[in-house]
Amino acid sequence: MNKVKRLSVQIVTILLLTVSIILIIYKAFDYFSGIPAASLKVSEYQENSDQILIPGSCTIFCISYEGSVFFGNNEDFKNPLTYYWTKPPEEDKYGILYFGFNDFGPQGGVNEKGLAFDGNALPYVKVNSHTERLQASESIVNNIIMQKCATVEEAIKMACSFDWGSLYSGKFAGQYLLADSSGDAAILGFGPDGELVVTRKNKGNGYIVSTNFNRANPENRYGPYPCKRFNTASAMLESIIKRDSLTVDFLASVLDSVHEEGKVIKTLYSNIFDLKNGIAYLYYMHNFDLVCELDVNEIINRNPSPERIKSLFPKDISEQTLNLRQDYLFWITIVVVWVILTVVSNIVFYNKILKENLLVIKNRMIWIVILIFLGPIGLICFLVSRKQKSMG
Repeated sequence: MNKVKRLSVQIVTILLLTVSIILIIYKAFDYFSGIPAASLKVSEYQENSDQILIPGSCTIFCISYEGSVFFGNNEDFKNPLTYYWTKPPEEDKYGILYFGFNDFGPQGGVNEKGLAFDGNALPYVKVNSHTERLQASESIVNNIIMQKCATVEEAIKMACSFDWGSLYSGKFAGQYLLADSSGDAAILGFGPDGELVVTRKNKGNGYIVSTNFNRANPENRYGPYPCKRFNTASAMLESIIKRDSLTVDFLASVLDSVHEEGKVIKTLYSNIFDLKNGIAYLYYMHNFDLVCELDVNEIINRNPSPERIKSLFPKDISEQTLNLRQDYLFWITIVVVWVILTVVSNIVFYNKILKENLLVIKNRMIWIVILIFLGPIGLICFLVSRKQKSMG
């Protein structure tokens, strides 16, 4: 019984240590891939750095002038597997054109009525629960609002009718910018008191910009406040003094001026929605010399299968992602292979010490720790040490 008990303890220990090392590797991989811990102090960022390592550095804006309404976004992240897809209209639900990654969680999009959305990443903040409100079973903005609302006013009313705290387990990490074809726009975020706050764009001519600081609570942010991208985009949009200046080319130059081109975080695609005319202008890999125009209603009604965004552009442009994708997959492969080798090494170690009844309990635990952290290297060290001992 004592042997069985000791074996059980050792098995539990090795499982716990294996899980721990997997988490350590995962966290290290995410950190060096461009995602820091949420607790990283703002002072530790370099304000003038060309790449702030945050989980997405997206710059989003809406501008309206003399009847024209545009919505712009840079999608900045590390995953090059970007897609576009549609959700066709149903009874009492609007059709939607979505953009995002290979997990098909919508990062942004526009529906057939001209309501557009996109979001910025932020550190987690507390969100209060209101169990007396409607309970949602899916994303409130990405799915429910985009399917049911045609205007920002409708979207705000619906957003305030739901219990965000219960859906998101009492915490939320981001904010949404919504805009409609009338030129109305608003940012939905959470204040320091945990309540939903709506930051509205001025009515009529004007603009609103959203980056990686909480417009309702600037202390909740990644990087400096206000960030360089926010200042640059705001200054350029402020320069619009006549309708002729508000062109797609000019707005593309705004996105170009704030795009990311770091070693890991890059602007993977950019979109400009003409909300009045139902046209989406799409750019790929921060190349603003080539643009793909999509008729929003036409593509929603056609309802194609999800497609890579790169398929809309010439091959020589799409191949610019090759090195990025290779680096991304290389490090994922390294992590997976190392974890597998570590588990196999521990299995071989256990089989050997149980079969040959080697080592006292204390020494077994020491070698277990060594193998957890060094994997196959630790196993080789163990085998060499046993061989030398037997020869001695």
